[in-house]
Amino acid sequence: MPSPPSPCPARAKNFTVEAIWYPQQAENTNQPKQLQTLILGQGFDAAQEDLYSTLVAPALARGWNVISCEGPGQPTVRRFQGLGFVPDWERVVTPVVDYLLNEKAAFVDRQRLALFGNSLGGYLDARAAAFEPRLSALLLDGGVWDMYDGYKGHLTPALDELLESGDQEAFDNEMNAIQSNPNTTTELKWGILQGLWAFKTHSPYYFFQQTKNYTLKGGIADMIQMPTWIADGECDATFPGHSEMVKDALGDRTALHIFKGTAGFHCQTGAPQELGRVLVCLAESNT
Repeated sequence: MPSPPSPCPARAKNFTVEAIWYPQQAENTNQPKQLQTLILGQGFDAAQEDLYSTLVAPALARGWNVISCEGPGQPTVRRFQGLGFVPDWERVVTPVVDYLLNEKAAFVDRQRLALFGNSLGGYLDARAAAFEPRLSALLLDGGVWDMYDGYKGHLTPALDELLESGDQEAFDNEMNAIQSNPNTTTELKWGILQGLWAFKTHSPYYFFQQTKNYTLKGGIADMIQMPTWIADGECDATFPGHSEMVKDALGDRTALHIFKGTAGFHCQTGAPQELGRVLVCLAESNT
């Protein structure tokens, strides 16, 4: 590690973005250099520290500054500030950009500022990029076109019909019964509980209703103007087809990379070194 990391809370409206700054140079250096900088964002559940071996270390090794961050609904902000997810993620990213260009101006090249969104960050950071023109590149692993459509697609036809009926009590009762069933998989139980916790609700029905606000439809995608790189995995069934939908919406300014083999699962969990190798090289070429 070139220089020790440090926590750097960034003040936003009504909350604080919890961030970690990984610089190339010590703060007390006599000859600071303005370098390319990578902003890292997580998604539905994982902590920002989880990105260290996957992306932080590879970026540092290639001469980048890195700053990772968490906003409402994500581990530190949910636990210590009591805030659930918000769809307008520019409220998280813009304060981080402000922090970099003001507090770290001597170390940050404002013309080479890339944003990476991991997992559900494929929506969150895409949304932020639509409202943050100071970014020079956007990288998503993978693309999320519409959270409601994606999550609803994992329901059984009967549950889907019940959700669409608008009967909150009946839907919640069915979801709670699934949660209490000893035969329900751990993955499904966790998914339900994590959604309720991260979105700060006790109602599965209301959780799904909230996700309707997390979409790139309605002209949001058209506002993303910087070069964009999207990753997907051939075995990733989390948001099937969404990376292609985001790419189609963004058009010629976007490249889609399909990871295969052991790297072809969600966020390259089977071979994270492949993500680090490809992503940092692409970020360099885009910025």
